[in-house]
Amino acid sequence: MKHTVAISGRLARVYFILLKHGRPMGVREVQRLAGLSSSGSAKYYLDRLVELGFAEKQGGEYVAKVNKDSLMSVYIGLLGSVVPRLIPYATFSTTLIIVYYLLARPPVDLLLVATVPTAFLWIEGLRLAKLIRKHISE
Repeated sequence: MKHTVAISGRLARVYFILLKHGRPMGVREVQRLAGLSSSGSAKYYLDRLVELGFAEKQGGEYVAKVNKDSLMSVYIGLLGSVVPRLIPYATFSTTLIIVYYLLARPPVDLLLVATVPTAFLWIEGLRLAKLIRKHISE
C-alpha cells in the first residue's frame, strides 16, 4: 500500500526551486538559490528529495520529478515559475467562456452555469499560489 508523502519547510523550498528551473541543477546553485548556509545542507536536502521520490540524480546534478503520490503534484513548473495545476485549467475555462459569449451570445443563465465552476477554479488556484509563495519565501 502506498502512502501520501508531504514535504514542508526548507525541503519544500528546495523542491520548488528544482521544479521552477526545470533543468538539472548542481548542489552549489541550489544552495545559493535556497539561501542555505552550506553546500552540505543543500546536498542533504537534495538527497532527501531523491529518497522520497521528488527528484532524481543525473550525474552530479539533481532534477525535480513529479511524485504522483504526493500532495505536491498539484504544482507544475510553467514558463520558469511554479504554479498550481488549477491555474492553466482556469485560464482555459475563462477563455472558452469569453469566446463562446462573443461568438454565440448565449442567455445569461447559461453563462452563469459556466462561470460558477470557473470561479471556483480561480479561487482554489489562487489560494494554492499564495501557499506556494509563502513556502518559497520562508
